[in-house]
Amino acid sequence: MIKLKQFVFNPLQVNAWLVYEERSSAILIDPSFMDLEECSVISNYMDQTGITIEFVINTHGHFDHVFGTGMLRNFTNAPILIHENDLQLMYMAPKVARSFGFEFVGTIPEPDGFLKHKQKITAGTIDVEVLHVPGHSQGCVAFYFPSMACLFAGDTLFAGSIGRTDLPEGNYEQIIRSIKEQLFTLPDETKVFPGHGPSTTIGKEKQSNPYVGA
Repeated sequence: MIKLKQFVFNPLQVNAWLVYEERSSAILIDPSFMDLEECSVISNYMDQTGITIEFVINTHGHFDHVFGTGMLRNFTNAPILIHENDLQLMYMAPKVARSFGFEFVGTIPEPDGFLKHKQKITAGTIDVEVLHVPGHSQGCVAFYFPSMACLFAGDTLFAGSIGRTDLPEGNYEQIIRSIKEQLFTLPDETKVFPGHGPSTTIGKEKQSNPYVGA
């Protein structure tokens, strides 16, 4: 049975997600833990459930979502994957974090591969499809788990809102197009788990999101 565990890390309250089968495989989405204390929350949960992280997949390269990538190397050899268009954002994360007054523990490791649109990733019986959704950044992706009828939207789509587009590499028209063409084509009952804040559904956002019409 596939299970889902939500963690909320760092002062910017980023949602990190573990999709896993108990005593088996797991996929970690957005390693946002910013220090060793937060990192231990993940490692302890792994020990409790007997899971092995098979993939670490990043929705985008902003520092608050990739804080923990370096620390991961201390307890897992799982490949770290990100879209190539956000590689430089990821490498700049420590410097950008410090410019906002945050300490960045460790360094950013070189990714083990790049995520591509419509790519399929499998860990045990867990299947995920990668959707390229530029707009918040140029390498933003979302992760669709068809067997679970859920979407991990990163900072592209929120409950009642959308991701910021006033940051470098952001583009308002592009994020609206990404949401309409890639996310709003999913079934209405699809649960949406954003990078920050509460969950929602595709149907609810199509009906009531003030930034995006169906």
